[in-house]
Amino acid sequence: MRIPQIKSLNSAIRLYYSRIELSSKDIKELFMGNISQPTITRLKKLAREQMIKDDITAWNATCVNTRTAFKAWGLDIEDLESRYLKLKELKLG
Repeated sequence: MRIPQIKSLNSAIRLYYSRIELSSKDIKELFMGNISQPTITRLKKLAREQMIKDDITAWNATCVNTRTAFKAWGLDIEDLESRYLKLKELKLG
């Protein structure tokens, strides 16, 4: 499955640190474009498969674990943070 592009580094980092689990609304906020419900369902399925591999239990049946979802979707939080800090540095310099 093709993973949509994130809307912004800022929103991805904020969601990662502010949400233990991601809802459909959070996933819509994370990715660019008007992603459809079937796309959100497929993204959640990938995350749930990773949750099973990592033995992570969901607190809410309609949400997915944030850390595991980012891992499943190939979103490296350390890389995102590094890019965000570099952009902030370039704007100030």
